[in-house]
Amino acid sequence: MERTVSGKIRIPNFQRPFVWKQDNIYELLDSVYQGFPIGSILVWETEREDIESAPSVGPIEVDRRPPGPVDYLLDGQQRVSTLVGTLWLPDESSSIINQVDWRLYFDLEEQNFVRATRRGVPAQYFPMAGLLDTAKFLSAARNIEYLGDEQKFLHRLNAADRLANAFRNYQLPLIRIRGADLDSAVAIFARLNRTGRKISVDEMVSALTYRPGEFHLGSKLDGFKNEIAKKGFGNLNRVFLLRAVLAALDLDIYAKDWAGLVVRPDVRSRLPDSFRSATNGINCALGFLKDLGVTSDRLLPYGLQLVLLGEFYRLCPQPTPKVVRLLRRWFWVTSFTGWFGAVSTSKATHALHEIRELANGTRSEFSVVNLDEQALPFPTSFDGRSARARAFLLYLVSLKPLSLKKKNRQKKLEPGKLLSTFGPSAIGYVSYNPSEGEVFSSIPANRMFMDGDSFSDILTHLAGLDEDFLEKLLPSHGFPKKSIQALKRNNKSEFILSRQENLINGEREFMEVRGVRLPERRFAETVADSDASDTDD
Repeated sequence: MERTVSGKIRIPNFQRPFVWKQDNIYELLDSVYQGFPIGSILVWETEREDIESAPSVGPIEVDRRPPGPVDYLLDGQQRVSTLVGTLWLPDESSSIINQVDWRLYFDLEEQNFVRATRRGVPAQYFPMAGLLDTAKFLSAARNIEYLGDEQKFLHRLNAADRLANAFRNYQLPLIRIRGADLDSAVAIFARLNRTGRKISVDEMVSALTYRPGEFHLGSKLDGFKNEIAKKGFGNLNRVFLLRAVLAALDLDIYAKDWAGLVVRPDVRSRLPDSFRSATNGINCALGFLKDLGVTSDRLLPYGLQLVLLGEFYRLCPQPTPKVVRLLRRWFWVTSFTGWFGAVSTSKATHALHEIRELANGTRSEFSVVNLDEQALPFPTSFDGRSARARAFLLYLVSLKPLSLKKKNRQKKLEPGKLLSTFGPSAIGYVSYNPSEGEVFSSIPANRMFMDGDSFSDILTHLAGLDEDFLEKLLPSHGFPKKSIQALKRNNKSEFILSRQENLINGEREFMEVRGVRLPERRFAETVADSDASDTDD
């Protein structure tokens, strides 16, 4: 660890950032304490290559690269960062960085690793920072309180000694690769992460395309994610952004060996321009989607819709009104029919080709996506992962729902912003009491947009509002005006079920206006789609 702090073992920038959570840190420290194996560390030794590397390991800033051979960490970053961060944390350092508390303690009584309590550091907590420094260890040992109980005092002192010995004597195997060039080192890193703990596909591609001072796909994707987060799409799965880039490169977006594709020199040289044009297309597509009410990744039925629309706008930034109308119908049909949820990769690729032909002016209609396909019926249960449920939410968005708060009377909600901020909590239950076993608790009619997570019981809140307010508020959430009387009679079953009938009829009108063929059945079970555009986490 001294070599890491002194800068002789460094973390190359093609490594992903530290991603462990607090429980991962506790588990690793306990494994070392128990003498359990935690795997080996793989480093690449070189003095010829000057590789861009991270300025810190965990919370610890490391020295600049010293002269002579340097080891670059290829495997073991999370473990090394944990050990260095917890055992070498300076007294003056901030303890909480990136939602991880690095200033940890060992409970000498309970024999486990803990953080300080809100009231401070209890007497039986022994600091991990400086554990391997003899002077700091002795200073901490002298602070173990006697409290008049010699047996307890000796027990705690012995426990601290065992703790220090466990970490001092722990053997962490280190494998060193010598004589390899940068290409070989990055390939080793990528291969390890294909067979070991998984990293995201775009991180793998970034590793294989990494060159000091050159285009770094991972960093560029991070920057673009931050950019689209301002538009409500910060939680979009990064794999869809990578597919957009691959589409711009004219590569197979479903190829299994993406990493192998992009290391080709002819592809690598085109990455910067392709990334730029792909992200320009995505930004235009987000403008198109905003006009349809899709203002959050949690309202987008399928991530592939954004990929294909992005490719269209990459090739045709200013389509004619006629083409825009066709794209809008394409979006609504694929959303309400669940087209991308059941389609094969070959058909999805065919759909991409047709989108390109439409953009290039060599096609005026679609064939692989049947725009006359029948929509899926109204879902019998609400599942936010379902494309059909998200299409339903877009209908609710079209009603321009009003705020439920009296002080915000007639103020329109911003569903996309609420979903991006509060997640699923922005869609509350009208009435939810598990102990009553209500048969309609899971139906879409029992869910509605609200002001964040402000209301634990929407039904009770609504019942306390004056009738004039309710006459404007309820229709904006899909309730018929007649439901007010059911609310006043405290008949929640009638109140919710009358809304359900109104929603079904209203959604069918919504589909008809947008050129979607109506389903014959009125209800169908909701299915969570495997390719829905859910979060990146």
